[in-house]
Parts: sequence; C-alpha cells; structure tokens
Amino acid sequence: MSQIELENLAFAYPEKSFELSVDHQVLSDSMIAIVGQNGAGKSTIFKLLTGLLKAQSGKISVDGVEFSELDPKHRLQKIGITFQNPDDQLFNATVKREVEWSASQVMHDQDAISVKADAVLNKVGLAGKAGENPYDLSLSERKLLTVATVLVVDPEIYLFDEPMMSLDWPSRQMLTTIFHQLADSGHQIITITHDMDWVATEFSKVHVMERGMFKFEGTPRELFGDRELVQRVGLLPPRIMTVAELLGDSRTYLSPEDYQAQNSSY
Repeated sequence: MSQIELENLAFAYPEKSFELSVDHQVLSDSMIAIVGQNGAGKSTIFKLLTGLLKAQSGKISVDGVEFSELDPKHRLQKIGITFQNPDDQLFNATVKREVEWSASQVMHDQDAISVKADAVLNKVGLAGKAGENPYDLSLSERKLLTVATVLVVDPEIYLFDEPMMSLDWPSRQMLTTIFHQLADSGHQIITITHDMDWVATEFSKVHVMERGMFKFEGTPRELFGDRELVQRVGLLPPRIMTVAELLGDSRTYLSPEDYQAQNSSY
C-alpha cells in the first residue's frame, strides 16, 4: 500500500486570503475520504499532490520518494486524478480517443492501447459510446469517462474529486465497486466528497480539513461520534443519525443496517 507524507507544507494563492499550512500529515489507508467545507483546502491538496500547484515550502513524499524528483511519466504512474468538473480534462474528438490519449502517456504499443481502452470503457459502462464526441455525453457519462482515463493508466494512487457528483444510483454503485476492487488489489483511493452517507459506509479513514489545515483523522464512526467537530466544520451527519435523533436516540449510526444491528436486541 502506498503512503503519502506531507511535511511543513505551505501554499497561498496571491489573489485570495486562503493559506494552506500542514505541519505533518500521512495518508496511508486504502480508502481515504477528505472532507470539509468549500474553501477548506481539499482541492488545493489534490493539485499539490499532482504537481498542478507548487508549494511555497515543505515537501510531498510518496513511498519515501520526494514527488518533485519523479519525471512526468513516473508521476502519472504514481498518482492519477479526476477533477470535479469533467470538462476540465476532456479534449479529444471521441470517447475512445480520450482514453487512448491517456494510455499513450505511459504505453507505446498502439494495439495494446486500443485493447486496454476498450476494456476500461466497458468497465465504466461506456463501451457503446466509444465513437461519440465526449461533449455529446451527459454530465454523468463525462464523469465516468474521466474515471476511464485514469483507470487506463492504472496509477498506484487514485485521487477523485467529488466522483459521485451527478451520477445516478446504478452508476454510484458501479463506481463504488470499482473503488473497492482497486483498493483490494493494492491501490490507494483518496476521495474528496460532501456525501457523508457514502463516507460513513465505504471508507476506512476520514481526514477533515478546515481553513487550510487538517483538523481530524480517524474512522467514520469516530468522526460522526464527535458532534462538536462535525457541527463546527459544517458537515452533515449520516441521514440515519438525523432520523434517530428525531426519535430521541443520540447514538452514532453509519447506515440503516448499522442502526438495525445496534438495536437488534430490542
């Protein structure tokens, strides 16, 4: 399993009052959610991790190697990202060409690239759209296409910025299954999300950011059990907890199934 280490990391946008300040943070679990209000610094962390932004000070190490020392090809093989807005990273004439272009950054055999592109398009349910222009797809389909462009490279670490945005229920289930398959095969999945019900049921570790700093690291149960923290950083608890509180039950629940398990003896 990969490990990302952030040390004395600092970054500030010249035109904004925001400042990122991370003394020391380690991201080492297989399924990690980074949560917090808009403007907390989550997307900035992702951009620093991929080299889209350069920190003013400090360093980022991946598996003990400083990320800035890797050449472009090895960076792509180490960390891949999908943005919140899929239109920020789609630019080819067809769906399949979009995936092939990504693969060509790390592969050279055109036949192998084509075969791999077909496989990942099938995996995300877009095999029938291979010849279409990406901008003729729905927003949900474009989100899945960006996932395919990273799957085809198969980096060790996947960064997903709001991957569930605009997806219907079957697509959400499919993508969640893909994430767990990747984690089970030794990849690291790090996701920015505002979907606390998803965080509660699917992730092993949660990191909370507030005002450019990491304020919490722990399991979903530990996070949602800290009501003061959840309220202070502007998060919503899982919906089952809201329903339970209306019934006078203030215990921590992660899902309806968790509620049923904790109350099975009653």
